[in-house]
Amino acid sequence: MAKPPMEITPELRRSSERKAILSSAIAAMGDITLVDSAVIILFAQMIGAGDMFSMLTTSLLPLFNGLCVIPMAWVAGRTGYQTLIVRVTSVALFAYLMIAASPFFGKGAVAMMLGMLVLFAVMSTGYVAAWFPMLDTFLLQERRTVFLGSMRFSWQLSSTLFLLSAGLFIGKNPPIEKLQIILLIGALCLLGRIFFISRIPVFKTEKKDTFGFADGLRTALANKPLAGYSVYLFVLNLAAYGTLPLSTLYLKNHLHAPDNLIVMISAMTLAGMLVGSLCAGKLITRFGIKNTFLGIHIAYAVINFSLFFIGKGNAFTYALITLLLIAYSFTFASASIASTSEMMALATPGNKAMAMAFCGTFYYTGSGLSRMISSLVLGSGMLASHWSIGSMELCRYQSLFLIYSVAIVFAAMFLVVVPAVFPKGEYIYDAH
Repeated sequence: MAKPPMEITPELRRSSERKAILSSAIAAMGDITLVDSAVIILFAQMIGAGDMFSMLTTSLLPLFNGLCVIPMAWVAGRTGYQTLIVRVTSVALFAYLMIAASPFFGKGAVAMMLGMLVLFAVMSTGYVAAWFPMLDTFLLQERRTVFLGSMRFSWQLSSTLFLLSAGLFIGKNPPIEKLQIILLIGALCLLGRIFFISRIPVFKTEKKDTFGFADGLRTALANKPLAGYSVYLFVLNLAAYGTLPLSTLYLKNHLHAPDNLIVMISAMTLAGMLVGSLCAGKLITRFGIKNTFLGIHIAYAVINFSLFFIGKGNAFTYALITLLLIAYSFTFASASIASTSEMMALATPGNKAMAMAFCGTFYYTGSGLSRMISSLVLGSGMLASHWSIGSMELCRYQSLFLIYSVAIVFAAMFLVVVPAVFPKGEYIYDAH
C-alpha cells in the first residue's frame, strides 16, 4: 500500500538525505561488484566466457538503462518512486543470487549468467528511473552539488573497501567458489537499499509531474537545451565508457597480472572516483562548467593514449596502469557530478521524471553501446592480435585504447550543443 504524502520539514529533508546516502553506500558494494568491477569479468572467464562475453557482462546494465528508463519513468510516476525502487530491487536481488549460482548449471552456466544479468539490468533501470525524481522531492537546489558529492563519496568509499577486501580474500589464483562468495555477499548488500529507501517518506511537493507519458516525452523532446545536452552525453560516453573494463581484460589476458592484483587495481580505480567526488564541486566552482568539460575530454584522451603505449607486464607497468586508471576514474567522477547537476537543472519543472529519463536514455545507451561495440569488435577478430610500430609490439587491446582516444577528441566537437558551454537563447535553468 502506498504511503500517504507528508508535509516536508527541514529535519525530514536531512533525514531523507542520510537514508538516501546510506542506501546508496550499502547497495553500491553489490552493484559495483556485479556490473563494473574486475570480479564479474574474472567470474565470467572462469565459467567459460571469452573476451567478447566477458566484456558484454559490463555493458548490459547501462544498455538496458538506456533502453528501458523512459517506460520505467512512466511506471515510477504511477506507482511512486520509493515503491518502485523497493519492488525492482527485490527482483534484482533474486537475479543476483542466480548469477552467483550459475556455475551449478554446467554447460548452461554462461547462458544463465547472461540471462540473469539482463533481468538484473532491467530491474536496475527502475531504480535509475525513480532515483533522481525521488531526490527532487526533498533535495533543495542549493544542496544538489554537496549532496551528490557526499553520496558518491560514500558509495565509492564502501565499494573501494569492499573490493580491496575481496582482492585480499581471493588470492592470486582463486577457485571459483571464492568469487561466488564475493557475489553472494554483494547480492545481500541490496537489502540495504530496500531497508533505507522504504523508510524515506513520500512528500507532498509543490512541483508535481503534471504531464502524461506522451505529453511528458513531447515536452522533453521540445526542451532543446536538454535534447542537445543528451546527444552530447551519448557521444561522450560512447567514446569513453569502455576503457575501464577493457583495462581489466588487458591486465588479465595480455599482461598476465595476478587475479587478486586485478581486483585491487579495480578497487583503486574506485578510490580515484572517491577523490573525484570530493573535488568535483570545487573544481566546477573554480574553473566553471565549460573549462571542466574541456578538461574532461583532455584527460580522457591523454589517459587512453598513454595506455596504448604500455605493452609489458611488470611491477612498474602495473603501478603505472593503476595511476592512469585512478586518474581516469577521478575524471569520470567529475564528469558524472557535472552531468547529473546539469541534467537536473535543465529538466522542465512539472516534467522532472520524464526529462531526466529522456536524458538518462542517451547517457546510458552511449555507455552500454561503448562496451557492447568493444566486445563485438574483440569477438569478431577484426583487430589484429599482434602488430607493430617500428620496434614496438602492439595487441588488439592497445588498438582499442587508441581508437578510444581518437573518438574522445571527436566527441569534443559536440560541446557546441551543451548549453552550459555555449549558451544560446533563453532556456529554463533550475539551479542555485
